Amino acid sequence: MSVVAALSRWLIHTNRRRNGAWTQRYEHGIPVTGLSPIPDPDSTGTTVHFLPDDVVRSMGEVSPPVLERSAALWPQLAVEVADERSA
Repeated sequence: MSVVAALSRWLIHTNRRRNGAWTQRYEHGIPVTGLSPIPDPDSTGTTVHFLPDDVVRSMGEVSPPVLERSAALWPQLAVEVADERSA
């Protein structure tokens, strides 16, 4: 996650565990909030939302299908790609 955080304009990392859940926001790899507790979920897991930095985005387009195919290399990992670019 630290590499993705460093290469992102912003990143929000959310962790859900049986004994509690928390979230934290990063900007350019630096935490800008503390660990903020969130309501305990019915499930466990980690979610990462991020916006790649302009430098990364200028390197070329990586399409959602490419990301989905790459994620298929790890069958135990659930990946959802939400393409939120404006049309």
